[in-house]
Amino acid sequence: MRTTTAASPPASQSASPSAGPGGGIARGRALRVLDSGPWRRALAWVLLGSLLLVLSAGALGLAPDPAQWWAVATGTADARTMFLVQELRGPRTAAAVLIGAALGMAGAVTQAVLRNVLASPDIIGVTAGAGLGAVASIVGAAGFPALLLLGPWRLPLAAGIGALAAGALVLLFAWRGGSGGGFTGTRLVLVGLGVNAGLGAAVSWLLLRAELPDLASALVWLTGSLNQATWDLLGPSAAVAAVAGAGCVVLGARWLPVLALGDELAAGLGLRVRPAVLALLGLAVVVAGAATAVAGPVGFVAFVAPQLALRLFRTAQEDPASAALTGAVLMLLADLVGKNLFPVVLPVGLVTSIAGAPFLVWVLLALSRRR
Repeated sequence: MRTTTAASPPASQSASPSAGPGGGIARGRALRVLDSGPWRRALAWVLLGSLLLVLSAGALGLAPDPAQWWAVATGTADARTMFLVQELRGPRTAAAVLIGAALGMAGAVTQAVLRNVLASPDIIGVTAGAGLGAVASIVGAAGFPALLLLGPWRLPLAAGIGALAAGALVLLFAWRGGSGGGFTGTRLVLVGLGVNAGLGAAVSWLLLRAELPDLASALVWLTGSLNQATWDLLGPSAAVAAVAGAGCVVLGARWLPVLALGDELAAGLGLRVRPAVLALLGLAVVVAGAATAVAGPVGFVAFVAPQLALRLFRTAQEDPASAALTGAVLMLLADLVGKNLFPVVLPVGLVTSIAGAPFLVWVLLALSRRR
């Protein structure tokens, strides 16, 4: 009787436990673990946070030298470096981070609450309202000297009031009466586009009536530029954005997952849907207004940042915190591109609009394919 023995595997396969099909399965499992929710979000936070630090160092003109960073942080660097960082580059960098984080957060809240990817503050008229308020405060200072008594609070207050008024106007026109009263994301976007156009016409009328110095200041502000950023202007805007932004993060973490289930189910779980929606939208409007007060209407950041964060962090819906980090990175990157990659310095609002327009077209095409 003939006996047979099983052929032994090649030495290369037996020597390495990770080679062959078993090793491929192990690597696939490791990749799936890294791509899972908690690990994916933690990795995204680390990578974007590191990128924010690198871009901030580049914007401040600091070399990748921890000793120089420590000297600047402790105030022991030479006088020239301290002047450049504190007086020239510091306000601009801080403004980019503040505006990007605020717009990203505001966009995430409006998109999540209204369940519409197009429902960002710059599309539904909130940013235009803030722009109208700020331009009115710039142009009207000559006719109403009492406005100058507000000091650095003049622009943030005017922009915040304008943003709130525009948001209230959009909600008023988009509201449907009856027992099932309310508004849908699509209806609000359409109304917002109309309000946006009307507010833009009002801004143009104010510019036509402005004196030359005020006209120059308003035009620079309307381009979405960081050139006018100062510590005096950043202080009030940062205070308003920090308070309203904290409300967006805290209340958003509590209410947005429930609202995503639908109005009826959210109400069944004990959430007062309409007050929650109005509170979140009001906070988003205030945050967007505070950001607009610093640099003017910077386009597409509030629209792009939540959608990029949604894909990078793989969250179930738009998240204000991750969108804020993504928006800060986008603003810093746009500012560096505008300052260094062109023969002349481009306003950051122009750079974000150039980069954001193709993204808007891509989103619209993706939405049309789903239907």
